[in-house]
Amino acid sequence: MIATMADIDPEVSYERPDDIINRLGADTLDQTERARADQISNEVRRRHFIAGRVLLRHLLSVAVGHDIQPAAWQLRNGKYGKPCVAPGLPQINFSISHASGMIAIATSSAIDVGVDLEQITGAKDTGPVVDQLSQRERAWLEKQAEADRWASFLQLWTAKEAASKLLATGCGVDFAAIEVDVTAGLARCRGTLIGDGNQISIDNETVEAEDVSYCLSVASMRPAKAGNVYSMELLMPPSMDTPAFL
Repeated sequence: MIATMADIDPEVSYERPDDIINRLGADTLDQTERARADQISNEVRRRHFIAGRVLLRHLLSVAVGHDIQPAAWQLRNGKYGKPCVAPGLPQINFSISHASGMIAIATSSAIDVGVDLEQITGAKDTGPVVDQLSQRERAWLEKQAEADRWASFLQLWTAKEAASKLLATGCGVDFAAIEVDVTAGLARCRGTLIGDGNQISIDNETVEAEDVSYCLSVASMRPAKAGNVYSMELLMPPSMDTPAFL
């Protein structure tokens, strides 16, 4: 059974790789995907890749009411290598994330999306890496209970990852250029990264699977509402000389 996050526009599903393969099989993969899977020597990573593509094809078909069967979808690498639906097919936006023992996929026919998933339980916590956090992000993190500090840090980090995937910048963007307001559910980016009049909404959730917790963040690009356009100055001290955010 696919577990789906509620109350957000993108459809977001998360499921364990073995459950996906057992439920849906792997017959829908195309030759390119099969060849890529054969090149992955690590069995865990190989099953993650297969399961991710199988679930993606299934969800794309769900998005168009099964008018296109899972095996008929053609995928291409777009800008910065981000996978996308090939021209000539319904343009469903999607994003995939893998964590140990879990896969998450976000899809939308209307808005750009990004998703990131990180394991909380049993993760190697060496302390939050704060060098790419803003002063406001660090201040928010320091207010969290010490026992929750690592999970809170992952809320920020997965939100930044999800926003970078939405923007299709991959590793090409400095995470310091993306600032997350967890309380408001928003991410602000420099104007060179995001079009005028838009804002990035962030949905954060902790999901559970067999006593393992994961932090799941979904970023979606939405038109800003009238009178509700955000700027960098709302988050950063006036003394900081930083380009304006939306």
